Amino acid sequence: MLFRKTILFFSAVAFSLLAGCTTRYQDMLRERDERIRELSGDLARQRGEIEELQRRAVTNVEPASAGKRDSSEVDQVQDELGRDASVSYRGGRLSIGINDSVTFDSGSTALKDSAHRVLQNVASVLKSKYPGRRIYVEGHTDADPIVKTKDKYRSNRHLSAERADAVARYLIERGVPEPSIFIVGCGQFDPVAAAKNKAQNRRVEVVVGDPIQ
Repeated sequence: MLFRKTILFFSAVAFSLLAGCTTRYQDMLRERDERIRELSGDLARQRGEIEELQRRAVTNVEPASAGKRDSSEVDQVQDELGRDASVSYRGGRLSIGINDSVTFDSGSTALKDSAHRVLQNVASVLKSKYPGRRIYVEGHTDADPIVKTKDKYRSNRHLSAERADAVARYLIERGVPEPSIFIVGCGQFDPVAAAKNKAQNRRVEVVVGDPIQ
């Protein structure tokens, strides 16, 4: 009788240990899958950043007469987009800047209603004037740390990448070819204004790149 009880006791202990090991193993698998998803997202963002660095590293030397053509092109695109966007040349590329007061509420990645009209016009310009070109959608923030939504976004760079993705998805829905679009999360690291005018740094820029080979 004592032997049987001993066997039953050790069997129960073994079963308990096995159940505990199974639960821990399942937890480890879940942690592994979550880490894989996180690393995949980081890799995608890093690829976008590499594309952006390569884009900025290339500066074409143009003849003096190109300045007039550039100015004319900027004026034409600006007229088509109106006051809600700012068209300029940055690093030798045409850039369409849209302030986040038009596109996003504070700490949000959901496009505001006011963004739809200007982004629809941007999509029309890209399709009519720049077919077959690489399009870089850059997200930018100010240097203030994230407070209210820090549980959702790891950093300003993360937030800027999500906002760039929201704009890219809208452009794709309006007919801009998805393979031509590259997303870049710049965070606070490419400001256009001093800290006292930090609101100007919270923006999305749609940059026209080289022809797709």
